[in-house]
Amino acid sequence: MKFRIDCFMLELKMYRRHLRERILICLAWAMPRSLAYWATIRLGAHATTGQYSNQSPCDLKFMDTLQRWDAK
Repeated sequence: MKFRIDCFMLELKMYRRHLRERILICLAWAMPRSLAYWATIRLGAHATTGQYSNQSPCDLKFMDTLQRWDAK
């Protein structure tokens, strides 16, 4: 019986995660294009200022940009 409850709870947790992800994706697609553009420019500007001011935006990889934003 405990195994069934554990399996049910795991499935519920996975469903909630999937639902949250779907909601966030829908919100992202519903954003105005100008807002998405501004957010992208803001992300790139943050990743090339401060201690990273010597980094050229052309040489910057997207994943590095996200890591720098998360370290903020």
